[in-house]
Amino acid sequence: MQKKKCVEIAIVCVLLLFLAGYLEASERNINSKNQVIRGSPGEYDQEVELQLDAGDVVKNYDYTLMVPAADVTKEEADKYFDAAKEEISKSFYAEGDDENAVTLPVNMQTSYQNGMVKAEWTLDSYRLVDVDGVIIEEAVSQNGSLERATVQLTCGNYKQEYVFSFMVYPRVLSESEKILKGVKEAIDKDAKKEGNQLLTLPKEVNGVSLRWSEAKRHLVIKMLFFEVIVLVLLYFVRIEREKTKRKERQDQMMLDYSEVVSKLLILMGAGMSLKQSWNTISARYSDKRKKNEAPKRFIYEEMVYTNHEIQDGETELVAYQKFGERTEVGAYQRLVRILVQNVQIGSRGICQLLSQEAEDAMEERKALAKRMGEEAGTKMLFPLLLMLGIVFAIIMTPALLAFQI
Repeated sequence: MQKKKCVEIAIVCVLLLFLAGYLEASERNINSKNQVIRGSPGEYDQEVELQLDAGDVVKNYDYTLMVPAADVTKEEADKYFDAAKEEISKSFYAEGDDENAVTLPVNMQTSYQNGMVKAEWTLDSYRLVDVDGVIIEEAVSQNGSLERATVQLTCGNYKQEYVFSFMVYPRVLSESEKILKGVKEAIDKDAKKEGNQLLTLPKEVNGVSLRWSEAKRHLVIKMLFFEVIVLVLLYFVRIEREKTKRKERQDQMMLDYSEVVSKLLILMGAGMSLKQSWNTISARYSDKRKKNEAPKRFIYEEMVYTNHEIQDGETELVAYQKFGERTEVGAYQRLVRILVQNVQIGSRGICQLLSQEAEDAMEERKALAKRMGEEAGTKMLFPLLLMLGIVFAIIMTPALLAFQI
């Protein structure tokens, strides 16, 4: 099996060597007579990399040679000229036009026969047809005007002139185009009157009555549309702000979690009951807040509220459960389960559970601090984008109100 694989690899290597030799031979630019093969007529000049040796003076010199394509013969050029004239007769006129009646723009190309023949166009009178082939209808007689085109054709080193004529007529206008043209002519005529401070709009053109009115700007619709956009953007801004505040509240609670658990552990380890420990933590926080010695912390506010509920007659079990629901944080709901267990079956083993919870809380706090640091640079990106949308809408309002629908 191993021998068969070696044979297959050897065959592939030999085939690759033959392929490389074939490609190298096919890319040779110099024949046996020291001649460089030129490209066919019409092809681009090619760059050939050669190596030059001149006795003992020049050795292995890299010589770059620009090889122009081969020139066409007189007979080949004449064939290209005839084919180019045939192509001109087919491509010069628009569909439906011919040399006897031209009403649409003509096509004056700069090359024909796939670039083999170059063309330079000259018209006897650019009064009827401009350099782009567009008919100047104001200058064309209703009975037609004769125009002559001269094309200087070039193929290699040979030139030939091709001259032909065609009749130009005004384009046949539709009924609506006739009316609009008549309106323009009437307005232009009235505008040329000297001392006329008022421009009189025509009441009739080509036997058709005209009715003029102010263009409707639809300001109410535009303003309503603008207000809807702003209200939608403001709604999303408010939603995002509420979401941000809720997240900041939860993050702050998580940062304080290890501290809360540690305080409960210390106080209960010192012999206090859960109710006494909770009341002590709440009372200390309330005193510091009254003296402005501590900032507002959401979790302690919730603990104070829960403490008031217990003092007002709520059972500890229900009060702690409500506390867990209000925090909306999984860690505190986990703590509530430990506290509820203490209320139901006593304080035996609770210090050990709180100790383990304190260790876990420290690890969670480290992870949260790391995540908050990573999010600090991007947490305001969405509100900024929304505000950018509002600014964009305000900037676009004048253009929107001025736009004619």
